[in-house]
Amino acid sequence: MTQKSLLLKNHSKSKLDWKAILIEFFASVLILVYIYTAITKLIDFRSFSIQLSQNPIFRSNSLLFAYGGPSIELLVAFAIVFKRTRSFGFIASALLMAFFTWYVAYMMMTLPHLPCSCGGVVGWLNWPQHLILNITLTIFSVAGYFMWKSHIKKI
Repeated sequence: MTQKSLLLKNHSKSKLDWKAILIEFFASVLILVYIYTAITKLIDFRSFSIQLSQNPIFRSNSLLFAYGGPSIELLVAFAIVFKRTRSFGFIASALLMAFFTWYVAYMMMTLPHLPCSCGGVVGWLNWPQHLILNITLTIFSVAGYFMWKSHIKKI
């Protein structure tokens, strides 16, 4: 091998795979958010279920949503963790975040003074901040899915 071909070969090895880095960034953020919010809801389950029972959307099935919400968040997080189920996890995340985004937008338009039933520091956000967070996480989910699909074709 010539010195020039060795330099080119070594240079291509050191080049960062930005798509893979972004995929892992999106996946990590989503996993952390879902696990954190699910655990904080479960830790303060009584308060979380009371807040849901006061919400006109969830009132009739508040206990189902109190158990189902954190369970779904944890399932989505774990689906994103594993490479084999990551596509499903990103799709499930996009659907879940689209629902949460719709819910926040609906609350902003109809009942802006209702407290947020989200767990942890996410519950400290006001409604506009919450909407921005949800839109961002929806974008991460959709972008992560499409980037992941094109990335795994190369593997």
